[in-house]
Amino acid sequence: MAAAAIQEKIVYATNGHQPAKISLAAFQRKYLSRKDNFKYEWADGIVEKTPRTMNRNQTLIIQRLQRLFLTTKAHQEMSELVAELDMFLPTANRTRRADFGVLTAKQVVASVNDDMSPAHFVIEIISKNDQINEVGQKLIEYFNNGVEVVWVIFPTLKKVEIYRSLRDITICFDADICSASPVLPDFEISVDNLL
Repeated sequence: MAAAAIQEKIVYATNGHQPAKISLAAFQRKYLSRKDNFKYEWADGIVEKTPRTMNRNQTLIIQRLQRLFLTTKAHQEMSELVAELDMFLPTANRTRRADFGVLTAKQVVASVNDDMSPAHFVIEIISKNDQINEVGQKLIEYFNNGVEVVWVIFPTLKKVEIYRSLRDITICFDADICSASPVLPDFEISVDNLL
């Protein structure tokens, strides 16, 4: 599982000099089902390869997020909390792999036909290898492409930043309640209970 981490991007080059561009459809066929230690994102025809950095100490956070989602109305309505969600962001002409995103029932059905529309609620879990500029760039791209709420979880700092836009930020610590409202009003948990 990816953890929003960008250590060093490796751009695939097939001719030894310049990376060869491929179509989004070719990228989806060739890279999205790979089971290795890398995540792949597509940026205007170029494949970017970065190491996966999810670690075992984040397993408890993942479990708590998944169990919380099972209690929501969205889950009852057949929405899904998806790990390593690949999304196409048209204004950036690229894909991003979010650590988690919630797909509506309609998006789940459309994904069978390779639909990669962005989730309205996204979660990024920050690892020790993340670069703040890359996370900031993701936030800009997410909000420019229809994402409405983003949680950025900092396990080491025991804090959660909740973005409802690039200018509407709530920072939560300790007993503060993290909410995914308005996308998922019943997806709420304190930082203490999450981390």
